[in-house]
Amino acid sequence: MAKTICLYVESKEKIDFKKISSFVEDYFGFASKVKKLKEAIVQTKGLLYDPVGSERLFENIKFKRSDIDILITDKLIATYEESDRRLHLRAAIFGFPSVTSTSCIVEAPAKPKEYYLAKQKYSLLKAWELKEKEVKQKFKDSFIDYHDPRLTEVLKGYIAQAIFFELVGNPFCGNKSCRLFNAHWQEDLIRAQIKSGKFCKRHSLELLKIKEGDCHERKS
Repeated sequence: MAKTICLYVESKEKIDFKKISSFVEDYFGFASKVKKLKEAIVQTKGLLYDPVGSERLFENIKFKRSDIDILITDKLIATYEESDRRLHLRAAIFGFPSVTSTSCIVEAPAKPKEYYLAKQKYSLLKAWELKEKEVKQKFKDSFIDYHDPRLTEVLKGYIAQAIFFELVGNPFCGNKSCRLFNAHWQEDLIRAQIKSGKFCKRHSLELLKIKEGDCHERKS
């Protein structure tokens, strides 16, 4: 029996969920449901994602017949890394349920270095508010911004990663042209999700197995 993917949406960004549902069906062979949330489920302590608080609220609104659950928020969410003792913004945090942040898609992967140099220059001149629109226009093809029409296409990749995490335990791929590439730079994000918009050969074969029901799923 085909699985059902449930998307729980608290983000106010304009996302075309019909396209996302078609993407999930075409590539995975799964049905999908979308539930628009009136109240926020994703909980944070400051920026730090609170999985316990989020899961407690999530249990109250969860579809009974769902196999993979993904929360879509516009909150900034971060995890704490012991390696450098810092909070790091995350476009996606994988778990049960997984969470994807449209705001972190904008803020987490780094923009081009030239963008930051221009911002620093105009900030020192106290002219950033006047120049911000101009600078963003100059680099518009190099990063995803708020209310960006490309967000739907990018979100497909993060949803695919969440599905792969649920099914096989590994959401990422080292191929920069694969939808599953874990992009730390906006230009890499755009390359994987917009310019390529495809899966690598290895994961394309894995997708065929998933559609045929021949995927060895992870053990919960």
